[in-house]
Amino acid sequence: MIDLLLDVPQRVVPFFLLVACGVTLARLRLFDARMSAGLSTYVYWIGFPALLVHSLSRVGVPDRALTLGLLAYGACALLVVLLIVAIGIALRWTREERAGGALSASLGNSAFLGLPIALAVLGPEAARVSAGVVAVDFVVVAAIGVGLLGWAGGRSTWRSLMQALRNPIVLAAITGSAMALAGLSLPGVLDRAVAAAAASGSPVALVALGVALGLTGLPAAGVPCEPTDEEPSPIPRWGPIVVAAVGKLMVMPTLAWFATGLVDAPLPFRLGATLLAATPTAVNVFIQTKAYSVFERGGARIVALTTAVSCVSLSALAILLERYAGA
Repeated sequence: MIDLLLDVPQRVVPFFLLVACGVTLARLRLFDARMSAGLSTYVYWIGFPALLVHSLSRVGVPDRALTLGLLAYGACALLVVLLIVAIGIALRWTREERAGGALSASLGNSAFLGLPIALAVLGPEAARVSAGVVAVDFVVVAAIGVGLLGWAGGRSTWRSLMQALRNPIVLAAITGSAMALAGLSLPGVLDRAVAAAAASGSPVALVALGVALGLTGLPAAGVPCEPTDEEPSPIPRWGPIVVAAVGKLMVMPTLAWFATGLVDAPLPFRLGATLLAATPTAVNVFIQTKAYSVFERGGARIVALTTAVSCVSLSALAILLERYAGA
């Protein structure tokens, strides 16, 4: 049990080290907002799309029971989106807070953090059948969340949803899922190039997140970067951040556990989907909010907060799920 208790924090710590690198670069004035935008642009157009095509194309075709489980998981994510939007309306949040909070509470770090932990804790079968959760996250949840960001940015609802389907990360998720269903794979040379780009996506995104968190505008040591004329984004309120974090780390996994049980999904999938539902907010949320200039600093803080809390919450949940699987 001690090994299991330490396994999750050991997997989360590298995330913080990369974020800390970004914070340090920003505080030393070696990186500025323009450079952070450059890193985010790379991840938005190359890093994450390559990751999704590379990983999702290997998922395979789900059977009927697994399909029902995936549908139940997707319904839970959409319910969380609606719940956060409803809470935001009741508490008079801004459109940006509602959209950013809804995406942050529903889209988790299922690919980079969830699947490796599922493999280590629940075994290869749970990790294999749970890989479809990544497809649901980035085909369905990300598309709706990106549509909300477009709406919060002033676009019409219909136009926002249509633009979401042209988002490079959503398109990559759709492409990878379609390849898996059709049994297709990339040619060898292209596959190796995509794999190399995929490996860079998360580290670059985490450094960009650290830069965003570290940009305070205060003088610091080091060579100053060129000044920028961009207005800094407003300081986010903590109310939407805390509500979104609770929704992601508590509400989402609870709903996933009961919903997958109601449709009688395979036990390995139920365990894996619940664990993946409890992962912290995906760093891709920060990339998307930055790309749309909507709730950018709020998204960064939710990613950092949920990742920190997940050191404890994921460890506890992993122990419970492992005991349930062995019962």
